[in-house]
Amino acid sequence: MLRLQQKRQLINLIREFFTDRDFFELETPLLVPAPGMEVHLHSFTTKYVRHDGSEEVLYLPTSPEFAIKKALGAGFEKVFEIARVFRNHGELGPQHHPEFTMLEWYRPGSYTHVMNDVADLLQYLSEAFDALHHEPDFSWTGIRRTSIQDCFQTYAELDLQRGMTDAEHWRAAAADVLGEKIPGDDTFEDIFFRVWLKLIEPRLGRSNPEIVFDYPASMAALSKLKSPENIWAERFELYIKGIEIGNAFSELTDSNEQFKRIEDANSEREELGYPPHPIDSDFIQAVGKMPPTGGIAIGVERLLMVLTGESDIHEFFLYPLGEVRRK
Repeated sequence: MLRLQQKRQLINLIREFFTDRDFFELETPLLVPAPGMEVHLHSFTTKYVRHDGSEEVLYLPTSPEFAIKKALGAGFEKVFEIARVFRNHGELGPQHHPEFTMLEWYRPGSYTHVMNDVADLLQYLSEAFDALHHEPDFSWTGIRRTSIQDCFQTYAELDLQRGMTDAEHWRAAAADVLGEKIPGDDTFEDIFFRVWLKLIEPRLGRSNPEIVFDYPASMAALSKLKSPENIWAERFELYIKGIEIGNAFSELTDSNEQFKRIEDANSEREELGYPPHPIDSDFIQAVGKMPPTGGIAIGVERLLMVLTGESDIHEFFLYPLGEVRRK
């Protein structure tokens, strides 16, 4: 019961923080025509049955992002949502649950404006959240900002930028630092995540919350590329105590590029044996109508974990999936 009370307090504080700053709270649908575009995320599928017996396939959202961007394209500007989202296929573990709460907010500007919002939100919560877990070697005051290139150099002694264009060097250098053989069919991104998960991610945000920014362009997802080089994406992730808490972008506002990226993601899904996601044409059109915008998605239960010191995300759900098996 205590963890659920803490969850309710945190959600109330988040809502207070954004409404006091003139963000408008949205409530987007839980039945959507397309769940997302992420290659490795899987959705829950259902059907709407009409009176005549015909059926329409619908999805539970993996994120409210598509729906929120439709609102942005229609004229909304500063918005937030505390949404229920759903992810299928193995999303069950100490940091994962198939149904969870996601905070998303969007504002005029870019990812640097969202970085400032994140710093302000964490400072506010560190002062207002009653259940804050204090650790002698961790400070909520201030937030580190580190480029992903510097992360690879500092923690793995790898030149990420060179690795993006020199496949032979990337494979050999990564194998050396990992002390293991790299499979011959591993792509750049496969090797990236081998290094990331083993050597880098566990060390992030250990003394302060840490923003890791400017991901390789191949990992741009829904973000703009950083000019003039266009080799980095205006994307950042928030890490606290070695846990990824949020993912943020300078949002893509080119509908043609957005359509291409969804097609590319679907091609990759099919190569992996996954069904392609439907393409939501209303979302594509809305992207082209959006002003310059920064946005972020934060997992609320994961944020609760680092705020309270809890090690199991299931403690923040009334009836977590797999509860019987865990006991």
